[in-house]
Amino acid sequence: MTPRTVIENYWNTECARNIEAILGCYTEDAELLVPGFGQLVGHDQIRRFYQESIDRFPVLEVRIVGAVENGDQGAFEWRSRFRDHEGREFPLGGVNLIRIRDGKLQKVHVYYDPAEIASA
Repeated sequence: MTPRTVIENYWNTECARNIEAILGCYTEDAELLVPGFGQLVGHDQIRRFYQESIDRFPVLEVRIVGAVENGDQGAFEWRSRFRDHEGREFPLGGVNLIRIRDGKLQKVHVYYDPAEIASA
């Protein structure tokens, strides 16, 4: 699997908003670095991040707008729209730097402006 196929599968899974399926996209020892959350290691810590996101925003759409891949690593520029329980939409854009292992995300560094989503 290439970094692009792994990240596409991950984003399709994240948009389905199923926490167990999302965690299945990560290795057991995965590292996730997200603005405002710091470094999260392993499924237990990563679960808390995604559960909070799913609880706040039951609808998510993501599309890749740029990509660079090199072996087991990739950089993916994305645009997304979160929708809250009242139907309000919150656009957000950023970049994910990833490393894959055994067809799963092993390291993910997410870059975006947290102020863009803070008003939600």
